[in-house]
Amino acid sequence: MKKMFRILALVLALCLLMLSLVSCAGKGTVYASPRASRVVATVGDVEILYEELYFMAMNYIAELKQTHGENALQDQALRAELDRFVWESFVCRENALISLGYEYGLDVFEGDIAESVQQEIESMLENNFGGDREAYVEALASQYMTDHYVRRFFAVEEELANAIVLEMLYRGEVQSSDAQVLATLRGESFVRTVHVFIDKNSAAYTKEQHRAHAVEVQASIAAATTDDARFAAMNEAIGGKYNQDFSDPLGKGYYFTYGEMDKAYEEAAFALAEYGVSDVVETEDGYFIIMRLPKDEAYITSNFEMLKSKSYFVVLNQKVDQKLATMSLTKTKFGQSLDLTALPEIDPDGGNLLLTWSAVALVAVAGGVVMLVVFRYRSRQKKSN
Repeated sequence: MKKMFRILALVLALCLLMLSLVSCAGKGTVYASPRASRVVATVGDVEILYEELYFMAMNYIAELKQTHGENALQDQALRAELDRFVWESFVCRENALISLGYEYGLDVFEGDIAESVQQEIESMLENNFGGDREAYVEALASQYMTDHYVRRFFAVEEELANAIVLEMLYRGEVQSSDAQVLATLRGESFVRTVHVFIDKNSAAYTKEQHRAHAVEVQASIAAATTDDARFAAMNEAIGGKYNQDFSDPLGKGYYFTYGEMDKAYEEAAFALAEYGVSDVVETEDGYFIIMRLPKDEAYITSNFEMLKSKSYFVVLNQKVDQKLATMSLTKTKFGQSLDLTALPEIDPDGGNLLLTWSAVALVAVAGGVVMLVVFRYRSRQKKSN
């Protein structure tokens, strides 16, 4: 009799566990279909999952079709371009940062990082989707994304670098004295810029017209023959009709080091001499015309603590560069078997459906077990009588 009750208690506990998992999935994490978590490659010690490959490939395919037409993938050269772009994109600073995080005992899906990301996800769900989980799932599907991939993105972009820097400070790996920080701020690893920004996605003009305006602005600034004249021309353009960035109304400029800005912007800025003006720099959002300026000692003094924290990222970025230089991509057998032009779809909510059916199946099995145990117990009771 006692054994029977132990069995029933165990079955009941398993049922409750599965049902609680389903309940939690409905409130928080959205689990994609199992295919999403299969490993397609490794970059150093970082695993590349199918969900990442799917996102990169499907979005690049959409770009190719937009540029070259719906039959773009019939062109072997474009298919080769797709394959090269997607696989090479995984050998990147983001994965080098993740790998560096491992060395400091940090994982983007665990601990304080995961908790911070959870708060960001909850805020996004509330502010962008009105708390509507189904709307969030639809948005994931439309962008070829999964909730897991979104969490990874937030963790890497918003949390991981800061967490590594804190560990570096704790271990004494960062020069933190005021004198050392000042030397860094005054050195070549920090720059100050101003710029004109033209949003190429603005509906006011076509993309071609936005590009033409950027070329026009750049030419007018570059035509000035002295530093003072170029600076005056830049200030005039910043206050002109095409500039759409008003985040620096006082003209203090932007102080930054490697890894803070868009890569194209960064490369152009660090390549300039003081009062030099860049060519038109295109980013995902639009066009920049950049001028590098001398650093203002008064600004450094009054904003020292903020700039000091930024200086720590100089060391971090050096470590990331060193890590990236050692990394290469190795495809798994599964990854090698995939045709990027015909990737199986991911259902961003497919894992929750699987979990629900698993719970239903377990409850059904549990019911059968209960009936069998009761039947056997009654049979034994009859025999004993």
